[in-house]
Amino acid sequence: MKCPCCGSERIEKGISWGQTAEVGNIGLEYVAGGFLKVVGVAEVYSDLCLDCKTILRTYIKDDTDKEWYHGE
Repeated sequence: MKCPCCGSERIEKGISWGQTAEVGNIGLEYVAGGFLKVVGVAEVYSDLCLDCKTILRTYIKDDTDKEWYHGE
């Protein structure tokens, strides 16, 4: 992979997102469970250019066939 911004090939892949206070994952929320309708979080990952510090790609590794929560 090559950075489209600076042309560097120094790309760190699959960096997970985190929080300063470890209370859970930051990520995309979805409705999980049947009766209780619990909200789950699909952890988010990014690929980062180590030279120009551009986030090249942000993605999840979970299954995408979920009832995604839109904050309604």
